[in-house]
Amino acid sequence: MKFTHEFITDRIVRIRDLSYTAMYLVLGDRKNVLLDTGIGIGDSRKYIKDVLDKDVDEVILTHGHLDHASGAILYQDLPIYMHENDRDLMNEHVFNKENRIDYTRNTLSMIKVDHEDFTEEDVLDGLSSDHTLPLKDGDEFDLGGITLQAIHTPGHTQGMTMILFKEDRIILFGDGCGVGVLLVEDCCSTVEEYRKTLLKVKTYEDRYDRIIRNHGTCESPKELLDNVIDVCSDILEGKDDHIPSSAPISCDYPVFMAKETDSNRRRLDGKEGNIIYAENKIR
Repeated sequence: MKFTHEFITDRIVRIRDLSYTAMYLVLGDRKNVLLDTGIGIGDSRKYIKDVLDKDVDEVILTHGHLDHASGAILYQDLPIYMHENDRDLMNEHVFNKENRIDYTRNTLSMIKVDHEDFTEEDVLDGLSSDHTLPLKDGDEFDLGGITLQAIHTPGHTQGMTMILFKEDRIILFGDGCGVGVLLVEDCCSTVEEYRKTLLKVKTYEDRYDRIIRNHGTCESPKELLDNVIDVCSDILEGKDDHIPSSAPISCDYPVFMAKETDSNRRRLDGKEGNIIYAENKIR
């Protein structure tokens, strides 16, 4: 089985794929929306239909990285929304299948997934970002009984978008803010720019009580945002732990982890929220 699922509310289903990356199926009275499409191994649409007895009406991609957008081809007959700033990134990560096979193999190896569960034939074909519709800051999707609001949050990528579940007072931070935000690739913002994005997110703090994400535990305490803002400030002031680190992708610059962690990526000071950044991504 390449997928598992759990209901985190009556209307929100967390679906994990082979890479343990989470997608979220949001169930409205009028339509259902899928947030992200996973790493592109296995048929998530068939799983949603056969196991959950649900249809997908629209798709929203939080950003263009392969572990979030590679399953998009399964939904190419539906409206697929993504911020325009990630169109080139999606084509690099998703549309080029040969590149994605290597990326996928490296990703599964990094999270220690058994390679016997994955063959090149399992990898779905890529979808061009030409099939996506523009997702803009502030866009709202009324599904009936639940409304989703897009919040453009450049940092991890330039098109990175968080999703606010307005009635449920939940926010999907996705890869936009978490236990190890990557600011390494060309598509990433600098730490200085990223801090400005997080301060923007802070203006929404009175509109949510619960943070969900796409990796690891997929849940974080509300203080996560303040913790990561503080990490940005420490980096900019040269006060972070500055631990030499490795990046999951090739990088031409030295890479550092801002706060020292144990073998399970937990910060030694007990707080949650960290940044892995390249030397050229500070200012």
